[in-house]
Amino acid sequence: MKTNELNLSTKALARTTGFFYLLIITGGLMSGMFVRGTLIDPANAEITLNNLVENESLFRLGFLGDLIMVLSDVIVSVLFYFLLVNVHKGLAIFAAVFRLLQSTVLGANLINLFKPILMIQGADKLSTEQLTDLSSDVLTQIQVFDYGYLISGVFFAINCLLMGVLLYKSADFPKIIGVMIFIAGLGYVFNSMASFIAPSLIEISTIVMLCTAVISELTFCAYLLIVGVRDKKKLVTTVA
Repeated sequence: MKTNELNLSTKALARTTGFFYLLIITGGLMSGMFVRGTLIDPANAEITLNNLVENESLFRLGFLGDLIMVLSDVIVSVLFYFLLVNVHKGLAIFAAVFRLLQSTVLGANLINLFKPILMIQGADKLSTEQLTDLSSDVLTQIQVFDYGYLISGVFFAINCLLMGVLLYKSADFPKIIGVMIFIAGLGYVFNSMASFIAPSLIEISTIVMLCTAVISELTFCAYLLIVGVRDKKKLVTTVA
């Protein structure tokens, strides 16, 4: 009876984690791909400024998506610790610490994302020359935010590597998920390091990161939401 109660509790914890994990993915995709990806043109500061001025509400909505993502990430850090602490307490602590560090960097970096909103206030009253200078400053500010995001990715990469090991060792999850998350961690490492050390490899590293991370994290999130954790009774029967 106690085992059943523990399993139900673990399943509920896993599915709660999956819910907040989904918020992270949804918030990140909404703000990054559908908002910033639509409004920001890295090669054209003037178009970017014009898009932000005309779509300020959408840009603010994207900021809200990032804020929800960061808050959910803090919650997920704690929930994953409780899910995996019985596998290896030391690794679970380090994994939680590195994910919380990522959340801290992301949260602090949000000021760099919100600053352009403050900068464009009163843009309609500026001269052509002033608008040119403003557009350049706004795009630079957004680039600062992008690099802050990459810095947070270093901490997240380490978290993924640790999580990969924990998930692989855990009886609650299929080993393939641990392998996938570990490979995603390598993808994040490659992307972050290429951005700072070898800019010529950014396009390749971004593709590698997206292919490994998107598939791995969506699979893991779906497993948490749908399955929760393995049914230990079935697992024991299968092994026997």
